[in-house]
Amino acid sequence: MTTNRPMQPPERQPIGFWTARAGGAIRARTRGALHDIGVTQPEWWLLHQISLHPAGADRGETIEKIGHNDTPDAIVEAIDSARSKGWIVESNSSLKFTPDGRDTFRSAADLQNMLQDERMNGISEADFVTTIEVLQRTIQNVGGDAWHW
Repeated sequence: MTTNRPMQPPERQPIGFWTARAGGAIRARTRGALHDIGVTQPEWWLLHQISLHPAGADRGETIEKIGHNDTPDAIVEAIDSARSKGWIVESNSSLKFTPDGRDTFRSAADLQNMLQDERMNGISEADFVTTIEVLQRTIQNVGGDAWHW
């Protein structure tokens, strides 16, 4: 914590407050670090998906799968941007890396691994899993719907 002011015990604090603050802090850190290497977060999501499909990622399936991370339009913009930067080529709705795109992906993947290590500092894998399960249950309990590939 960055404050020395007293707080209520955790069991009396609002989960919505902490999830919003955690999400905001994680997004700001991730987007800032990606920006420093010339990649937007939607471009990262795209590059990551292409890395999972060496024979080529289907454009429509990719937009559908990762569009919920932001908006489908943000993924379409990421495809257009990655194409204009020379990171990907598109043929018959199949998205594939160029050599520059593969190098950019590797740099961004290394950065993402470093950021995950940073986020996990002092947090056990068991605590992380419990946190994810608690958040998933909380979403269900309030009638929300969330999915992550």
